Amino acid sequence: MRTAIIFLFLTTSFFQISQCVQVTDSGYNFSLEAVKTLKKLMEFDTSTNPRQTYGDAASLCADPDLPGEFRVLCEKDDADEVFQRLVKIISPIDPCEICANAACTGCS
Repeated sequence: MRTAIIFLFLTTSFFQISQCVQVTDSGYNFSLEAVKTLKKLMEFDTSTNPRQTYGDAASLCADPDLPGEFRVLCEKDDADEVFQRLVKIISPIDPCEICANAACTGCS
C-alpha cells in the first residue's frame, strides 16, 4: 500500500512538472502549449498572405483560437515583437537538428 501511494505521488508530481514548461520574453510568461498554438496561428497567417512574414498582433488578437494567455499582451505596443520572439524561441534554427537517428528522412 505504501509503495502504491509513493508511486501515485511521484507520477502526479512528474505530470504536473511536465505541464509547467514556461516560455519567457520581456517579462511575460506563457505556457509552451500556448506558444505552440501561437506558432501554428502565425504559420497559417503567412500561408494565406505570402507577402506577410508573420501574423501581426491585430490579426492574431482578433483570432478566436488565440489562447487567452495572450490577451494581456494584445493590449501592449510591443505585441508584434514579443509574438515574433516567442515563436523564434521554440523554433529550431536548423529543422534537421531534430533528426537524431537514421530513420529520419528529409534531412541532409
